[in-house]
Amino acid sequence: MKVLVHNFWLGDVEDPEIYAAKPLLDFEKTEKGQWLSEHSYNQLTYNIQSEYITYGYRVIIHAWLDAKDLTYYRLKWS
Repeated sequence: MKVLVHNFWLGDVEDPEIYAAKPLLDFEKTEKGQWLSEHSYNQLTYNIQSEYITYGYRVIIHAWLDAKDLTYYRLKWS
């Protein structure tokens, strides 16, 4: 099942891919990020969405978890 596991906001930047790289790397180094990297049956993915009201960007990270891992994830981090 595809699960939204983390999101963060960027301001009005010229190249959101470059500015998202550091927070994405920081997330991957956390306990939560490492656990998700090990237990997601596909790679973690991210999307960058434009926020027209704030002229910024929202970065959303998804993982694919089976039922057992999803239960553990929700009990530990939700």
